[in-house]
Amino acid sequence: MSRYSVSERIFIVRKYYSNNMSPIVTQRQFATEFKLKTTGPSVSTINRLIQMFERTGSVCDDMFGNVGRPLRVKTPEKIERASQVFERSPRTSIRKVAQQVGIKRESVRQIVVADLQLFPYKIQIHQRLSQRSVEQRLEFANTFVEMIDNDQFDVNVLWCSDEAHFHLDGYVNRQNWRIWGTENPHFAIEKSLYPRRVTVWCALSSRGIVGAIFFEQTVNSALHVEALRNQFIPAIQNGATPHRTNEVFDLLEEHFNERIVALGYPKSKNMGIDWPPYSPDLNPCDSFLWGYIKDKVYAGNPQSIEDMKTAIQTVIESIETSTLQLVMQNFAFLCAIL
Repeated sequence: MSRYSVSERIFIVRKYYSNNMSPIVTQRQFATEFKLKTTGPSVSTINRLIQMFERTGSVCDDMFGNVGRPLRVKTPEKIERASQVFERSPRTSIRKVAQQVGIKRESVRQIVVADLQLFPYKIQIHQRLSQRSVEQRLEFANTFVEMIDNDQFDVNVLWCSDEAHFHLDGYVNRQNWRIWGTENPHFAIEKSLYPRRVTVWCALSSRGIVGAIFFEQTVNSALHVEALRNQFIPAIQNGATPHRTNEVFDLLEEHFNERIVALGYPKSKNMGIDWPPYSPDLNPCDSFLWGYIKDKVYAGNPQSIEDMKTAIQTVIESIETSTLQLVMQNFAFLCAIL
């Protein structure tokens, strides 16, 4: 019925009542008035229009019985009904809520934001941790907090190391990438069949950053030992398998004795502090450094591995000591709130 204008609907209603409520006569007069080659609106359309007019006193569409489009209205009753739907099933879509409440989807969106103050949250996927892993994280955090409180440890002398892969193609989050326009631009980003990448190793403390050390192949134990020998690293904290070999532990023990925090080190050497497994969030390299560097490097769109290496080194050299001090303070804070 939405195909007929308001003036055409008024004509139908008038003729219907002036012709002893005959939809057939009304149909014919409509066709004559508007010079139609066909018979005009169907009898069922006329009857539905009359029913709506008698029910609402208006020829405009309402939301009763799926007649026309639903009105875009927000009433306390509609808000309460929408709230109840979301309370019963938080994963209900806007479209389904609109159907259940009987209003437009745009009205539901307004209710959700302005009245119910709800926000859409996406499901998060994370690795399942064993109970023992959770206990190890807590034990590690408690150990550090106790050492800090008893002046047995200064977080400003802690060095944390790790490595990360930097792909020349960069990274595109397709979920957040949108191009608004009147036509599909058919925009695509090329990705290499065999992506070129470089592995970057750094050590971070409140006093500065050692590195970057670049590897264009898989980092094994020999390469890691070579990097440690060539760069002064007070301690390492990384759980990758090549970093926990006896060769690496022997080198660390030679220079730092028991002042080492590494996954598996106490088991191998009967000294030092064990780094908790599955805890990259505690390592400042993972929680701060790599994300910060990648944001800056990929923004410049490097075209070659050498360009990317230069950009990485430039970003590292631009990081202020005051920033690193805050990062290490945050490490202590994370341990305290675990």
